[in-house]
Amino acid sequence: MANLKSLLVALDDTPSSQSALNFALALAGQHKARLTGINVLDINWLTRSEPTPMGAGYYKHHADQVRLQRAHEKAEAERKEFLTACSTAHVTGSVILIEGQPVEEVRAAAIAHDAIVIGRDTDFHGDSGDGTPARAVGRILKGLPRPLFVTTEGAHLPKRALIAYDGSNQASHALQLFVLMGLAEGLQLHLVSVHPEAGHAEKTLKSAQAYLHLHGLSVTAHPVISGGDPSDEILTRTSVTGADLLVMGAYGHRGWRETILGSCTSRLLAHAKVPMFIYQ
Repeated sequence: MANLKSLLVALDDTPSSQSALNFALALAGQHKARLTGINVLDINWLTRSEPTPMGAGYYKHHADQVRLQRAHEKAEAERKEFLTACSTAHVTGSVILIEGQPVEEVRAAAIAHDAIVIGRDTDFHGDSGDGTPARAVGRILKGLPRPLFVTTEGAHLPKRALIAYDGSNQASHALQLFVLMGLAEGLQLHLVSVHPEAGHAEKTLKSAQAYLHLHGLSVTAHPVISGGDPSDEILTRTSVTGADLLVMGAYGHRGWRETILGSCTSRLLAHAKVPMFIYQ
């Protein structure tokens, strides 16, 4: 029985955020999990300082109030649309609408949920994103207490998952949660490890294979012998295997060690064409 009981999804109107909602609805429906939408009004950003002519303070204040009012109206419309979508999908849903700093509020709300779903261009600022990673996603990843699904446009429930495994604690934690939450069930699983030495890559994969087999899961191993950027090899293997989900830890070994939020993960967030399941 799947152990995924609750999901938190970030509400925004950017392209991948809409896909994130559809992905979260489908995942919640599949696991009979509760779904909470979170919409954070970043008041500091909405009322941020702007160059104004001398004596124009009143007009700036008035413009801020209009902007806040519109933000609240938009958030209320999104709340209604979200609850309607939950009802249509037969998913138990609720909404958190809060004023504050988006990264901090999402982290705080995450404690009461098993996982978070967020579009990679979500910024909580109401701007129409272009599908590229928003700064908020990278900041949320740092110190996040729960695993995170980062979705791209057109995201859907996966059939094949590529697990990037380097033997680090972070990769091990991501693999364990992916399995124990019931997310690996029914998927075609592929396992990849990148290292300049063949023996090291193969040895690393054996421990992950043993864990998956312990839980009755079969997997195809892909030791990749390379001294280049692991992200390039992971992207290539994602394409070759036809994976529609990438599973990995937020930090890694060798080149990955530079924090996935630095080199490797930033590149994967920017260029992966499939959703990512990340945990640190």
